[in-house]
Amino acid sequence: MERHRVGEAAVAEARADFPRHIGARVRTTSRADRMTNREWWELSEEFLRYLGALSVEYPGLETPEAKFVLDNAAEAAAGAVSYAAYYPYESFNVFLNYVNFGMSYEAGAPGEPARIGADEWLGAFCLMVLAGTAERHREALNFARQSPQADRTGCPTAELINGLMAYVLGDMGDDDADYPPSTEQKLAATDAALARVHASADDTGQSRPARGDFTALLAVRALAAGDRARFEETLTTLLLQHRETSQGVGQPGSLLPLLPLALAALACRREGWLPAVDTDYLPYALVTGFVAPELSGSVPGAVSRADMIADLASGAVLSERPEGRG
Repeated sequence: MERHRVGEAAVAEARADFPRHIGARVRTTSRADRMTNREWWELSEEFLRYLGALSVEYPGLETPEAKFVLDNAAEAAAGAVSYAAYYPYESFNVFLNYVNFGMSYEAGAPGEPARIGADEWLGAFCLMVLAGTAERHREALNFARQSPQADRTGCPTAELINGLMAYVLGDMGDDDADYPPSTEQKLAATDAALARVHASADDTGQSRPARGDFTALLAVRALAAGDRARFEETLTTLLLQHRETSQGVGQPGSLLPLLPLALAALACRREGWLPAVDTDYLPYALVTGFVAPELSGSVPGAVSRADMIADLASGAVLSERPEGRG
């Protein structure tokens, strides 16, 4: 699957002296009294824009620089989530090693609590999945999810958040629930989220939910069920939808669709499924977590790149998950 096109001028602009550009952006932003979730999210978008531009020259993003940029995009996004979760009640800090800059926040500081939107929460979650830091920020993610989910039971976006929290972090939304939950409990939580979406659609007279977030929730359900064929179907649908809606979008960051990328990464790292669809929308390094092709077979429970490609080419479907995954 070919990606939509982004102009050469936009790619060149995004890459032009990026270290100086992002350093100047941080200095300008930090002159305010304090950086809020909005400023941290905008910095995350800057890193993602640069990463997308890098992917034009390096489609697999198998470079140390790409990992460095991804890690900082995820950390800036975590800063946005942490601000929405903790400020002004708890102390926390954010640090970006790309620019050697950080900021500390003290409990009881003046100011009002912030709200983070659903798109920002989901984007941050996906970046943390790709960078492997979602578990470290699970508390902040849980606290910050309250505003995008408020009074939105049955909304595909709100229920997608529930599904992701259940499958990725084992968070059932119930402090009394078993932890870690079993595979069956994760699947039940995802099915319950889907049922609420269908019930809401029935109440409003909709024939079926139309947003891509519903398709993403179906993909999460397929992951929880170990249904590889269904997962590949939903992942391809998400990528086709993204390509269609991104026509004419000039920002290089759009070359890296975060939600399909995070889902593909979860499938690879947890289930051992390399994506069947061949597309630069899913750079190999981001999907695998920067596991070198020659080393991937040495990771406990991992499936080597060659084995996965051969498996996909043969049309075989894994009937069992690798041990240690779940």
